[in-house]
Amino acid sequence: MAKVILTLTNKQVRERGWRALVRELGLSGATRFLLQYEEGQGNYTEERRSIFAEKNVADVAKEIMRNRK
Repeated sequence: MAKVILTLTNKQVRERGWRALVRELGLSGATRFLLQYEEGQGNYTEERRSIFAEKNVADVAKEIMRNRK
């Protein structure tokens, strides 16, 4: 396993790490985990409202499933 990690790019490590977090903790748990380590900036509530203003739950679910492929 260590050999494989040494050959991965930083982007690949982030992607595999995110997938592992989601697999073990679920999407909301993985997000909560990362938020503990990132201060962030701006106003998340306002950004979220802006990003999802024209989407319903079904739209978001379809987008998630499309991105999993």
